Amino acid sequence: MVTGLTFLLIAGALVWRLVSLQILEPDRYLAHGARQRISTIELPAARGAILDRNGVDLALSVPLQTIAANPRLIEDPIRAARALAQIADTDVEILEQRLANGKAFVYVERQVSEDVAEAALALDLNGVFTIQERARVRPGEDSAIALLGRTDIDDTGVSGLEFVFDELLSGTPGELIVETGARGSTIPGGEYQIEPAALGNDLVLSIDRSLQFEAERLLAEGVEVAGGEAGILIAMDPKTGEILASAAVVREDGEINASSEHRAATWSYEPGSIMKPLTFSAVLDSGLGAPSSVREVPGWVHVHDSDFKDSFPHDEEQWSIADILHRSSNVGTILWAVDLGEDRLYERLLDFGLGRSTELDFPGEASGILAAVGKWSGTSLPTIAIGQGVAVTPVQMVTAFSTIANGGQRPAPTLILGTRDTTGVFQPVDRAPTEQVIQPESARQLLEMLERVVESGTGTRGQVPGYRVAGKTGTAWKPRPEGGYGEGTGNIDYVASFVGMLPAEDPELVVLVVVDEPALSTYSGGRAAAPIFAEFAQFAVRQRRIPSEAERIGLEDAGRVMAATPAQIVALEAAEALAREEAERSSDEVAAASTGG
Repeated sequence: MVTGLTFLLIAGALVWRLVSLQILEPDRYLAHGARQRISTIELPAARGAILDRNGVDLALSVPLQTIAANPRLIEDPIRAARALAQIADTDVEILEQRLANGKAFVYVERQVSEDVAEAALALDLNGVFTIQERARVRPGEDSAIALLGRTDIDDTGVSGLEFVFDELLSGTPGELIVETGARGSTIPGGEYQIEPAALGNDLVLSIDRSLQFEAERLLAEGVEVAGGEAGILIAMDPKTGEILASAAVVREDGEINASSEHRAATWSYEPGSIMKPLTFSAVLDSGLGAPSSVREVPGWVHVHDSDFKDSFPHDEEQWSIADILHRSSNVGTILWAVDLGEDRLYERLLDFGLGRSTELDFPGEASGILAAVGKWSGTSLPTIAIGQGVAVTPVQMVTAFSTIANGGQRPAPTLILGTRDTTGVFQPVDRAPTEQVIQPESARQLLEMLERVVESGTGTRGQVPGYRVAGKTGTAWKPRPEGGYGEGTGNIDYVASFVGMLPAEDPELVVLVVVDEPALSTYSGGRAAAPIFAEFAQFAVRQRRIPSEAERIGLEDAGRVMAATPAQIVALEAAEALAREEAERSSDEVAAASTGG
């Protein structure tokens, strides 16, 4: 009876276990079995390309082979590690640890060339195989790297535009599901399923790759010639706010190299005299003065508790506003700024976009420094009016001068034109609206005055043959980390700049060049920055197909002739002949009168 009862209990337990496995909890054990034999492999999506405004690749992903292994299938990890170390760029000790860890998957070396991958497979090691991954490459090497940013080895954006638009560029990964045996080998005829990856979209920038490359080359050469520590060049279409080139270089270990930081947006500096046209825009708009308005300008002026003087000695002079800009007079600018007042100057600089980050929305973009009027000291008004005591970014300043070039309308700066999906359909981005900052007439007057600066003032080295150029130089003291400018010790560092707009009659290009800490022999904006502008502008007008003044006149004349009908041409010729006859007759009458005839 005891034996029978024992067998009955054992049978009951077995029956209960069968009921539990097959009836009460079948899904749990089915899932556990599936996990043991079903493997899911993520298929990475091809990352979208970053293109310039002409469709040229700036960054794209290409397929590369990765050497991997299944340590469970490797019979002798030490021998396999030593063999692979002859091919892969990985230490043999690290390979031994990876191949002996008992996992189902390890990397031997990622993203290798086809030759290296084929050599690894030729070893005929059980458990060693290759898979395809995608790696980010930039055809222009490090060109525009500060804008583009970088991706990690998994093709994920970690900086720059690669980071900002990572979700757009990345696409959607796919899945590969396979059935494997106890040792990890694929079962022939087993369960197999694939969900393809969705490709990422392309990002189309406003950058022109040719302009970008030339900007980087000329900037590096120009900063070296000027003996500077760093430099920035940013070019903009003033009508659209599109940034056409943005280059930054820094001196490292005595050599000038491209900066990995987008310093045009992230670096703040005191602009110096290129602030003066912004100050005078408020003077003109407020009706305080016109370009021809004249006042006495002494050699120095006392404001609050400080004396301000010009960079060149002079006696008391009668100078118009145009003369003050032409000579870049600090004293003259300060006198007009005092008449303007703190509130109106502050509001105008805010309208230009100073003191706040721009619509560029770039990672780490600085807002500059423009304190509220309530925090101004007694000397803030005169110093800010001439570009000291206020900090700006190059993007802010090139946008401000684009406002002048664009008839007083401030364009929103942008690096992005739009996106392109996998079918090739382009979708433009929404643009921020322009803002009317300066009256159109005031903007026109500023252009005329700034053209004179390049013709015969401080910016003559910014002239471009065949083109009328309007521009302004800037030479600012650079603040020292410990405070002040070093004027007490005579150890002063400078920031030299030049901004140019051309053609001056209807600007299509605005370029700002900044040289940080040039040598004392070339410390001014006219010497350090203006020549870089001139060389870049000569290349840019050809690349952008901007006609010279002579070409514009020829096109206008051709357009007038083409627009006229034959009858109009005959009538025009007859009118010109009649005008010549009347002019000759008037000339004869004047001559007769002068001789008493």
